[in-house]
Amino acid sequence: MRNNSAAGRADLLPRVVIPLLLASCVSAPALADEAMQWVQKMSDAMRGLSYSGNFVYMHDNQLESMQISHYRDADGEKERLLSLNGEAREVFRDNQNLTCIWPSSRKVVVDLSRKNSFSPIFIPDDIARLEKFYDMKLLGMDRVANHNTVVVHIEPRDTYRYGIKFWINRDNHLMMKSSLLDEQYREIEQVMFTSLRVYGDDEKPLIETLPKIDESYTMVRYHRGDSSKSVEVDNAWQLSHTPGGFWRESVLRRMIPGTENFVQQMVYTDGLASLSVFIERETSDSLSGATSMGAVNAYMRIHANHSITAIGEVPAITVKEVAESITYRQQ
Repeated sequence: MRNNSAAGRADLLPRVVIPLLLASCVSAPALADEAMQWVQKMSDAMRGLSYSGNFVYMHDNQLESMQISHYRDADGEKERLLSLNGEAREVFRDNQNLTCIWPSSRKVVVDLSRKNSFSPIFIPDDIARLEKFYDMKLLGMDRVANHNTVVVHIEPRDTYRYGIKFWINRDNHLMMKSSLLDEQYREIEQVMFTSLRVYGDDEKPLIETLPKIDESYTMVRYHRGDSSKSVEVDNAWQLSHTPGGFWRESVLRRMIPGTENFVQQMVYTDGLASLSVFIERETSDSLSGATSMGAVNAYMRIHANHSITAIGEVPAITVKEVAESITYRQQ
């Protein structure tokens, strides 16, 4: 017999609510661990599987259509990006080099290969380290390009980095969609696959890691500076304060083509977000202040007769604090 009395409902309330509260307290860390496991699986799949597909990239009120082919063998990763609308360009990446080709302007840029360089696809690296500065949450299920996905939100615990949502393929763990979120949770960039093919062990997409170019192309060796004239870095340039979670991933010093001056580049990352600091001698064209374009922020200042520029896909406060923290400390 159903008990409809007020006393019956009052007695039922604690027996229903208290177990639910206890369950929510227990499940929160478990859900965070599960979210982290999904992100790790995605990172492993995006780097370890062979696949090709088309995706759209939305940023700065623009919509780009791109194609990606990725292959991994015993020698490492190989990847090709091709723009399908707007200015034609191709990007080829292997373990050593990153080659960018602009057929319309007949230019080729070759730089050192780095993760996420010249690609709108963010892939986290050290997942366990991210846990110290981001909260990872499972948001539920969704469908992207007719694939079932798990939605994970990587939310920063401070204002030094952006948040990001990933839609992860439930079957092969590849990333199907990502949204970069600013400090107000506004979407500032989005990547979404419209088609995707995964290759078997005996298959691979056709990737040319070193495209054929003729004498009509202008070759620019390295985006900033000439590798043939690299010199020992100037360790007197130091960052007095590093935003929590960021570490210096690399530092290079090269000669600027056509001059006797050098530029020093320091790359900082937290495993997901990254920024670069460029240091070169002050000139009449050197600028100061902040600028931004979509998710990319930059801050420039003059110090010790040098121009210091911090730039990256991080909040404005991050590049400003880094640029202002650069000092020159002679031994």
